[in-house]
Amino acid sequence: MQETIKKLAETLGLSEEAVRNAYKAYWRFIREKIIGLNLKKNISEDEYNKLKTSFNLPSLGKLSCPYDRWERIRNNNNKISNKDIIRNDNYKKD
Repeated sequence: MQETIKKLAETLGLSEEAVRNAYKAYWRFIREKIIGLNLKKNISEDEYNKLKTSFNLPSLGKLSCPYDRWERIRNNNNKISNKDIIRNDNYKKD
């Protein structure tokens, strides 16, 4: 990564710090947008589709999460949480 930043800085005539900061800002923006999504527990597919849940990453492709995938992840997280609750309840009984 450091070598890529160095080459890019030389090519663009910028400092390595400026290139590194631009790279970090790009990923920070995407992270903040994802964190800021209003993903309440019982969101409908129509509501979900109105949210910006995909990002085009030039030269890499699209980072996306369709509704059906989000629903599977949410259901798996609920199952894990429920198992943890059951384990904790059993632990307290012993």
